Amino acid sequence: MKMFHTINNSDMKKIQFVIMTLLLITFIESCKESRPENSTEKNKRSGYDMRNDLSPKRLTIAMWDFSWLNMHYPGGAFEDFNKVTDELLARGFNTIRIDAFPLIIGKLDSLNQQITIAGDPLRNWGASDKDRMHSPVNELIKLMEITKSKHINVILSSWGNGCIEFPDILKSYTDRKVFWGAWERTLDILKGKDLLSHIVYVDFDQEFPFFSPFQPEINRLGVLQKENKTSSAGAMEDAGKYGAGYSKLAWNPAQMDFVRDLMSSTLTHFQKNYPGLRFTFSLTAFWEEVRALKLNLFDVLELHIWMSSSPRFGTRSQFDATVKDRGVHDYTDYMDRINQTMKSVRPMLLKDMHNRLAFAKEWSEEIGAPLTTTEAWGPWWHMDHKDLDWKFLYDWCEQCMGLASDYGLWGTTPWNYSHPYWENWKNIEWYKKVNNGFLNKR
Repeated sequence: MKMFHTINNSDMKKIQFVIMTLLLITFIESCKESRPENSTEKNKRSGYDMRNDLSPKRLTIAMWDFSWLNMHYPGGAFEDFNKVTDELLARGFNTIRIDAFPLIIGKLDSLNQQITIAGDPLRNWGASDKDRMHSPVNELIKLMEITKSKHINVILSSWGNGCIEFPDILKSYTDRKVFWGAWERTLDILKGKDLLSHIVYVDFDQEFPFFSPFQPEINRLGVLQKENKTSSAGAMEDAGKYGAGYSKLAWNPAQMDFVRDLMSSTLTHFQKNYPGLRFTFSLTAFWEEVRALKLNLFDVLELHIWMSSSPRFGTRSQFDATVKDRGVHDYTDYMDRINQTMKSVRPMLLKDMHNRLAFAKEWSEEIGAPLTTTEAWGPWWHMDHKDLDWKFLYDWCEQCMGLASDYGLWGTTPWNYSHPYWENWKNIEWYKKVNNGFLNKR
């Protein structure tokens, strides 16, 4: 029997080809294993859902802004904190987001000091019938005690509001350490009363930078760069200076550096001093700019997601040109424009909403922070008015609450009209339906 046969050149080439192919496959697989994955890829692969380890696993949020204080007086919509929080729970909410008025609290000579909220009956939110005296510290403590006793979560924020005694309050807080001091004083007051445990997170600066004491500096840095563009050649060169990791964005490099330093120093300062709390800056614009900062310090990613951010909506409805207050106005043309807009481009607006949520979800996974929205879905303004119909908003916001579940939000609001002074507050069943739908959908 012939045990071996001679290997000819043809056979040898075939064997070498097989060996080289196997070696190449092994090399490719080893490269895949060693290639660093970004955080989004890891999250997708693991399927880990942060919400399952958070308590509560879902937040249904009523944005009560500064109204809770401004209208806390005899006859006001927030006269009785016990009553309105019972109504909140009856509608399926488990969380409120409020202005803690830290900038005012930081200015007080004593914790019992009273301040005056100016009368403004035409104000869209938090309208006060006349000048009213308030004790911001004592009223905040009272609301926090009631919410804690009823297991209602609280998000603390700041709209940068002043009062008659401190009219230009933002000018007092352009130094970040002074700004930190106001928030520290507010949190320490609550800590002294054992009222930190039901705070789900702190939002330092509502819709940064629009209500912020730091907006003037951001604007100054923008103007400064424009003034330095002395020639067309210089302008072109300047336009390319966006630094490593920066694409062409709305903020220039100096603005980006300022915001990065402000946010990172603020977040690290408070995370060090209050390790049991979560902190963030909420945003309604400049998403791409802040995402490009690559800050993994946000404990929560709070983004405000509006239909009115779409140019398709704005140009048709003339939303920006519409007078927005509680005065006497004719809104028939505006409402007709809304109805025509929803008829012509609703699917496009819905796709835009999907795109925004997809961007938000990717960003959330990228930085490992749960995603919330506390002001969202429709145009940011609507009014109880004889000319204005709410049906399109009910339909739209109900559908968007479903999208909030689909895109993995930790917390959401049905809209930012969830206050006792809106007529829609009487629609208990609708609130229960959308809130319970979000709470129960997995």
